[in-house]
Amino acid sequence: MSAADAYLENQILTATPQKLRLLLIHGAIRFANTALKHWEDGRREEASEAIIRCRAIVTELFSVVRPEGFSPAEQTVSVYVFLFQELTLAQMDRTPERVRGVLRVLNEERETWTRLCEQLPEAPASPRASQPQEITMSNFVAGTVPAPFPSATTEPRQAFMLDA
Repeated sequence: MSAADAYLENQILTATPQKLRLLLIHGAIRFANTALKHWEDGRREEASEAIIRCRAIVTELFSVVRPEGFSPAEQTVSVYVFLFQELTLAQMDRTPERVRGVLRVLNEERETWTRLCEQLPEAPASPRASQPQEITMSNFVAGTVPAPFPSATTEPRQAFMLDA
């Protein structure tokens, strides 16, 4: 394992739930940019593979959102579904402009989660340490993000292994 790989693995294994989400967003942005670069270089197969990896991360991003009738969370899921659809169409039609549109949204997400990570640098304490709770969008709005975030302790870490 290279030093860079070891560093990334350590970052993932020790990240707070909000930092994990930010790392996922960074990964999606990286793969989307890689797809654009491959298209510019005429490497269609590699571009397609990068889009598949980006789409897998977008799937992970929306799979851990629990709308539970909470309108902003439902809207968030809708945005991620839209991004997934755009990436699928971009791959099928080989349309870089769709990927650029996805990048615009992902960059907004990155800014939002960067601010959240600055405001909540540590994993918030769970009200009941013995019983982990799921995180919901209402927790973010209310500023009561429970920890640990069960969904973020397994699946998002696996999404980073898409690089292997």
